[in-house]
Amino acid sequence: MGAAAPRDRPRRETSLAEDDITLRAAERLEAAVERLILAIEERLTAPSPPPGPSPAPHPEMVPRAELEALAQRLDETLARLRAALDAGEG
Repeated sequence: MGAAAPRDRPRRETSLAEDDITLRAAERLEAAVERLILAIEERLTAPSPPPGPSPAPHPEMVPRAELEALAQRLDETLARLRAALDAGEG
């Protein structure tokens, strides 16, 4: 299965300089999350294995529980980021 088309995201306007470490870190985080989403979508759309004994998991597959734990940590991290941004506005 080929790679899915990139998601259409509006390009955000920013006042941060291109060499700003925060901007670069945010862009890397976004790219990593997009790659994770594409990998999950590919896994979910992959053909079902034939009936019979379950094959050994692919070595690059991450168990669902680990993905859910990662998503929870990302949610918590984003909540802290939002709180820091809100504190800076007040």
